Amino acid sequence: MMRRSSLLAVSVILGTALAVLPAAAKETIRMGHHHAVGGMIDQTANKFAELVAEKTGGEVEVQIIPGAQLGQERELFDLLNNGGVDATITSLGHMDSYYGPITVTSYPFAFRSWEHARNALRGEFGERIRQGVMENSNAQIVGWLEVGFRDLIFRGEPITRLEDMQGVNMRSAESHTWIRMYELMGAKPTPITWGEIYLSLQTGVVEGLDSPAFAALDMKFNEVTESLVKTNQMFAAMGIVMNKNTMAGLSEAHQTAIAEAGDEAGIWVNTTILEPNAAAAYDKMEELGMAVVDPEDPAEWQAAMKPLWSELSEMHPGSDALLEILLATE
Repeated sequence: MMRRSSLLAVSVILGTALAVLPAAAKETIRMGHHHAVGGMIDQTANKFAELVAEKTGGEVEVQIIPGAQLGQERELFDLLNNGGVDATITSLGHMDSYYGPITVTSYPFAFRSWEHARNALRGEFGERIRQGVMENSNAQIVGWLEVGFRDLIFRGEPITRLEDMQGVNMRSAESHTWIRMYELMGAKPTPITWGEIYLSLQTGVVEGLDSPAFAALDMKFNEVTESLVKTNQMFAAMGIVMNKNTMAGLSEAHQTAIAEAGDEAGIWVNTTILEPNAAAAYDKMEELGMAVVDPEDPAEWQAAMKPLWSELSEMHPGSDALLEILLATE
């Protein structure tokens, strides 16, 4: 009787102890980005978080830190690479200091159409980039954003002839590619982070910038500019990026879930927001009083950029092989 009573007491104690043990700790991924709350990057981040929670049964939570609270775009990628943040959404060109050949994604006039860009990023070209980034940094691309073709936007009258770009002070991304692009146009490049563009246009620090029309509306640049010239000189591509050490520290099932969530979040923003709104953005700008025009001679702009392809290929060994794959993509 004593033995049975002792066993019963032990069972009760163990049962009570197990009942008060905390549930397994939830994994938290800190994701910083540089766009305003409610913008298309923020919407993408939230979609990614939603899909991660769904695919992991709530076991992994994505904590979004928007509005450049942790730094501007390039700073955030560097922070991710050093393990200071687990995830971000960034322009592919900002990875060039780690993987030089990725500059091919920023070659002026290298992408021919939306379809060409999509097929390239989701084909061998994109896979080569994904592998190159992983091998040369602590980053892992899990999703692609097709933000659209970049045009020239001005505070004043549209500049439709290349010769009229001489001496025009243009906002440049903090990248050699953009700086040389504007130099070859005859303009004066001024590197300014994305989050500081509005004030720089408003105060006249720069006279213009290049941006996809939709992204410009997203940032309300229409309030401080008057015209857009449809040069389509670059295709803006971004990546949903994870710190690969963070990924490696997760279970295999959670890694798979995050990779799937990144891919699906990219497809979601591409098909529901970015491409459908690209053409509509030009109409919206005109409705808001901006002049939207074509360049007088598109060929002269394209010819002016060809030297940049050669320069960048020499600077970044391996670029030629990537460019060949890109140009061969249908």
